[in-house]
Amino acid sequence: MDEKGQRSLRIESLNPTHLARWPDLINGNDLPRFQEFLLGDWLSRFEQRFPDLIPSRSPRCLVAVEADRVVASVVARPFNRRGSCWTLQLPEQLDTDCSHSLRTIQQALLQQALQRGAPQVCSWVIRCTTTDADAIALMRELGFQPLRAYQQWLPPQSVARHATPPLPGALQWAALNRRNAQLLWPIEQGGSFSHLRQITALHWIDLFDRKGSGCGVLMEGDAVLAGCLRLPEGGRRETFELLRDLAWDPRLDQALPWVLARIHQQGRPSSLLTALDDDPLSRVLEAEGWQKGDEQLLLGRSMWRRQQAPRNLQLSRSLDQVLGRLRPRGTPLPTPTLGSRR
Repeated sequence: MDEKGQRSLRIESLNPTHLARWPDLINGNDLPRFQEFLLGDWLSRFEQRFPDLIPSRSPRCLVAVEADRVVASVVARPFNRRGSCWTLQLPEQLDTDCSHSLRTIQQALLQQALQRGAPQVCSWVIRCTTTDADAIALMRELGFQPLRAYQQWLPPQSVARHATPPLPGALQWAALNRRNAQLLWPIEQGGSFSHLRQITALHWIDLFDRKGSGCGVLMEGDAVLAGCLRLPEGGRRETFELLRDLAWDPRLDQALPWVLARIHQQGRPSSLLTALDDDPLSRVLEAEGWQKGDEQLLLGRSMWRRQQAPRNLQLSRSLDQVLGRLRPRGTPLPTPTLGSRR
């Protein structure tokens, strides 16, 4: 075996030494991003010490090191404020000159990320494109299961402001706040399966944490028709999610063109996600110039431990003891007969 084949692969938490020994990073544009990850890793350790007092919001980063060179990284972020569910990004290859295969590196990074999760981390989620069969196979091998399918939409190049009709009637678009986040909460839960709700363990306050420029709620009085939220996964570019109620409201046909133009102008999203099977919403997006992108799959893994219930001694009696009450204890009575008594 040559010297290159003998290189060992180490998985480590991102630290200042990695940044100092990473000339390509220092000379490139990714240095601020990894500096943010480094600061987030320190903050996340502090957040995990006081989970009931400090919301979990900071990311953590692990790197794969081969021959003192950083060859790949993976980022994990809290998916909810309590930190019971975290989201992973697919490992990013940073150096192609390595002796290990990309799948081996990705598997090692993901396994370490799952093992190094805080004690209160009970579940994980990750997004993969449906065309990436290798990534989906790797996630299934690590215990992830498909939860929900999404359609990615790419924004149009430009939006003509004068061509966008105003909101009809008494409809209004409000920035996300604590009050309308609670009103949007039933819509978000209604579009999720029970298994997905169990894994993500979201609360209405988690929707409020996903606010940002371009995000908001379409309302009429206290009735919510739709909402736009920023995805908590992070990344180099912003991705939003468009939610609506299960039943299609005819007012959306006139209101959504204005909403989509507002999201595009203020949020500048790189993409927008909707439910894969939402045909009415897809028709509106296509009519407004949005282009279909990749189909995405949200996968999840639960880390819940089955707890054994204490054994009830009153219910652990043997079958003989139970059936003993049905057995006669005295002399059996004579069988009645209809024949002559003489």
